[in-house]
Amino acid sequence: MAFIRQHCDMQRSRYEKCHDGKGWLDCFSVLTSDDSEHGITFMHDDILEPGASIGEHPHNGCEEIYFVISGHGSILLDGKFSSIGPGDVSLVKSGHSHGIVNSNEGPMRLIVVGV
Repeated sequence: MAFIRQHCDMQRSRYEKCHDGKGWLDCFSVLTSDDSEHGITFMHDDILEPGASIGEHPHNGCEEIYFVISGHGSILLDGKFSSIGPGDVSLVKSGHSHGIVNSNEGPMRLIVVGV
């Protein structure tokens, strides 16, 4: 069954030190596993405050995608940092780790999908 979910109807959560990172993350739950029939675990619209980070964490038995909508920072993939900004995407496969750090320039908005 197809449906539409308005942003104003999405559950909002606020996390401090996500995965042992720094600062605050605002998370809007776009989709949950109950919405998908073919393996989407979740889809989030996340906003990292300036200077905030999501700590490095492993993925086992699942994959996760970060797609940067706005803002700049660094992504940590298996212990190595790379610059990341609007339009950039990362895919973390099972058995690998990642984290992300927002620069101090402004908020960083990410679409995050778990499968």
